[in-house]
Amino acid sequence: MNYFTAILLGYGLGCINPAYILGIIKGFDIRNKGTFNAGASNAKVTMGWPAFFVVVVYDILKAFIAVFLIRYLYPGQEGIAILAGCMAVVGHIFPFYLQFKGGKGFASYIGLVFAIDWRIGIALLIIGLALSFIANWIVMATLVFVTFFPIYCILSSQPLITIIASIAVSLLIIYKHFPNFKKLKKGEEIGINGKPVTLLMKKEN
Repeated sequence: MNYFTAILLGYGLGCINPAYILGIIKGFDIRNKGTFNAGASNAKVTMGWPAFFVVVVYDILKAFIAVFLIRYLYPGQEGIAILAGCMAVVGHIFPFYLQFKGGKGFASYIGLVFAIDWRIGIALLIIGLALSFIANWIVMATLVFVTFFPIYCILSSQPLITIIASIAVSLLIIYKHFPNFKKLKKGEEIGINGKPVTLLMKKEN
């Protein structure tokens, strides 16, 4: 019953998609404009910075809230709390009422990590942002988070279902970023400075 509550609550919170809701308020489906993604980055592209901040704050909070609600309901069962946070990320990526077409899940993933241990969250954020600016590619921050969080779950001896959930969600986020990897390979990925990312480009002699 505890696991069922965590899964249902986490997924339900994750399904609430502010990018889609703001788009509907403004008269369009965000999944059909800009980068065709119902997330914070496309909210900035299609509706500007104010919408971006609203979306990113809620997307972070949904997993954060899921973890703390389960901690309140089931004290001492950290593994179930982490599972709820993972399901919030899944709900963000696959909202049932949007034909399972949501965002990429990174903002919610950040909220999950910060809810579990804010010190780890800050450390990964600093490392991720530093590498992102060095590489001129924001996806570097995503790779830092999805690499080290499952390792944390394993080293902290979390329940097997929690470890599996953390690995599955991390792989899911990597999968959702495949279009970015393809653009990077073709030299079409736009970096933080607005110019193409040259991470994999061959240098001319």
